[in-house]
Amino acid sequence: MSLYFLTLLLLAAGVLATWRKPQYEEHIYWISWGAMTACLCLRFGQGTDYVTYHAIYETIPAAIDLSQGYICGFYPEIGWRVLSAAFKMFHAPFWIFTMVLGLAEMLLIHRYLRMYVRRRIMGLFLLCPVLYITYMISGMRQGLAICVFLGLVLPFYMEKQWVRYVIGTLFAASFHRVGYAWLVLPAAYYLPTGIMAGLTGLSAAVGLILQIGAVEQFFVTLIPVYHLKKFLLDGSVSWFALGERFLSFLVLGALYCWYRREKGAVDRKTELLLKAYMCGTCFYLLLGSSSYYASRYCVIFKVLEGAVLISLLQGGKWIQKYAAVFFFGLTLLMGYKNLNAMIQESVWYDASVVKVWNFPYVSVFQQERILDYIPYEEKLAELYEYNVEDQKLWMIEE
Repeated sequence: MSLYFLTLLLLAAGVLATWRKPQYEEHIYWISWGAMTACLCLRFGQGTDYVTYHAIYETIPAAIDLSQGYICGFYPEIGWRVLSAAFKMFHAPFWIFTMVLGLAEMLLIHRYLRMYVRRRIMGLFLLCPVLYITYMISGMRQGLAICVFLGLVLPFYMEKQWVRYVIGTLFAASFHRVGYAWLVLPAAYYLPTGIMAGLTGLSAAVGLILQIGAVEQFFVTLIPVYHLKKFLLDGSVSWFALGERFLSFLVLGALYCWYRREKGAVDRKTELLLKAYMCGTCFYLLLGSSSYYASRYCVIFKVLEGAVLISLLQGGKWIQKYAAVFFFGLTLLMGYKNLNAMIQESVWYDASVVKVWNFPYVSVFQQERILDYIPYEEKLAELYEYNVEDQKLWMIEE
């Protein structure tokens, strides 16, 4: 059976076990954290973008140049290039790079869970589909940016240390530019939760207007920028993803309203995390006409959903139990869906044979096994040639 699927099931079993036997949570958490870390760090060739990032890694020069072209001139972002160059200075192969990267990400997640999540095993489970499978295994740059935000930058937001927050956000965004969206959080910090809910409705209305053909053409003509054209003209709506984001928001919102009425108030930490989470919902509803952009800008806030949910589940009333069951089932569904997407989008796998439950796991100790499934070296060479010219652009100064 696929190790990724087994890891998801292990986390689900851990949540059920600790719900009944909370005294064993510490042991179950570390077993689950260790299994996730080993699965992430020891993989080879796994994930939709693994070979793409391998090719980029090979094209990045070991010498770090401080010219304007190197800093600003080409893909990928400067942080990822400097990090790659630092490893290449020591002639580290790509699998060593991903191994160290995976361990660092899991340590950052542990720090986040230790600081903000009361039930850490449940926190791991809720992060598995949205972060671990989708971005840490596949979309490595964005996965690293999110982990840096969770483990290092989020405390600055919580403590209102804005200079450090902005510097930390820029550092995280140096690995993936989607991180610049975190710069909205200082404004969200000071807005009441009710105003944030109103902005969510406004985002939905504007998102619907942006799907009108005449409006799309107007903005493309007014601002003829590549990404705007791609967003408005080439994007497509994922109704499943839109429904999942919106339904999750409604259930969590209903739970929040009930908790506030029942307890009289919600603690400051949960309130701040909820407002940050709502920013992601706003982004998704606003950018919903392109699921590609909407998902990327939503997920960097959606990863906080688990911390908010777990905080609001303290008690055991009927609405809390129903909410827990809802998110438990939804997480299993999304985990299965995202694992299946990893197979479908990795076009070199035979999707008629390879399924979620038998998806092959290839470790760094048996790297040659990847050739049984994909022409890895051929694909690597093809992507290397595609990227190598981009990586030389830093040498060209006007």
